[in-house]
Amino acid sequence: MGNEITGPVWLMQPIPYFGEKLKGEWIIEPKIDGWRMQIIKFPDGRIECWGRRLEKKPLWSAILRFIQNAIRDLPNGTLLDCELFSSGGRRFITSLFAKKPKVKPIIYVFDVIYYNNIFIGDLTLKQRKTILARLRLKSPMRIVKYTKHDGQLELQDKQEHEGIVLKNLDSKYSVGKDAPLATMDWRKIKWR
Repeated sequence: MGNEITGPVWLMQPIPYFGEKLKGEWIIEPKIDGWRMQIIKFPDGRIECWGRRLEKKPLWSAILRFIQNAIRDLPNGTLLDCELFSSGGRRFITSLFAKKPKVKPIIYVFDVIYYNNIFIGDLTLKQRKTILARLRLKSPMRIVKYTKHDGQLELQDKQEHEGIVLKNLDSKYSVGKDAPLATMDWRKIKWR
């Protein structure tokens, strides 16, 4: 993986969790039922928003202009892994692409892959979460809250989100060369 941002990357993907014993320290994040995306603030200050299906060239920057102000204070050379959502839920996300949206955008940020134009995917998730917590994000950006996994999955709120994602705090961020990489270090459970 090159050290400098040159464009969008293939985002890492979770695999299903089947109840096997997990070794190490894990966290639980809500699985947001939105549209996966990445936001890039290039070294020259230019901002781009990309959907996850890079083979379809989903460049959303011109449509999602509100993001410009929300990440203005981020260091140049930052790439965020996010989920695009709306105040009306998943089915109203398409409204955000209209000239006069009927809903408000919500962008859940759960990882940072580049920071100060350095690839930080080789750092542990725990280290990346520390960097993410220090970022100065503005509305509609929200850093995804997480809890430590203590073996109790049934306590999670099954109404609010699509499910959960279990993540190993020692995991690195693996970027694929030609397609997304699935990882055993991110495990998803869907409630619906």
